[in-house]
Amino acid sequence: MTDTVLLQVRVSAALLRRVDELCAEGLFKNRSDAVNDALRYLVLRYSRTSPEGRATALYLGGRLPRSGSPTELVFKASRRREEVVERWTRSDTTS
Repeated sequence: MTDTVLLQVRVSAALLRRVDELCAEGLFKNRSDAVNDALRYLVLRYSRTSPEGRATALYLGGRLPRSGSPTELVFKASRRREEVVERWTRSDTTS
C-alpha cells in the first residue's frame, strides 16, 4: 500500500470548480488525483530548472539571503534541487 498523508489546502472556488469539471470529464478520478498530478508536475518542472534559474527564482522570491556571492547562491539552489530530487526518487521507490 502506498504511504500517503493528508494535505489540507485552500483554493479559490473558481479553481475548485475547474478541477471538478476536469474530474467530471474523466481526466481524473477525483480531486486527490488531480492535486497529485499537479504536484508531480510542479516538482518535475522545478527539478529540471538549471541551478542558475533556481537561484534566481529563490533569490527574487526572498527565499535566499540577499547577501553572498552569486556562486554561493547558485550552490545553495543546486543543493536544494538535489534534495528535492532525492526525496522524490525515494518516494517513488517506496510506493
